[in-house]
Amino acid sequence: MKYMFVLAALFLSACSNYEFKSNLNPSNFKEYFKPSGVTEYSEEELAGVPNRSLGVVSGLSCQIKDSDDVATEVKARTDARLKAVDLGANAIKFGKCVTLTNTPACKVSVTCYADALVVNDRK
Repeated sequence: MKYMFVLAALFLSACSNYEFKSNLNPSNFKEYFKPSGVTEYSEEELAGVPNRSLGVVSGLSCQIKDSDDVATEVKARTDARLKAVDLGANAIKFGKCVTLTNTPACKVSVTCYADALVVNDRK
């Protein structure tokens, strides 16, 4: 029984110098969650809601090499959301997304265009 306590103590103390590392930077939490600051609306949803346009934004996802992450519409839309928030928008209405291959800059690129909006939801 005495040996069990010694083994348990050794086992627990072996982890005492373990350092946890994360790719999340606490000072950047606002940046990580920034895209959630805009709500996506369709043309029909905006019909009865007071809103104003702050301008067109575009989001880009680019795969430069085969070993890079694949360019996706989701990433391009997230980039557009970030740009909309930076303009002061609380809403976004996406138009078209365009995929191009073998451009001078990207093996595959996806660009999404959207209208950055301020929506006053008075329901």
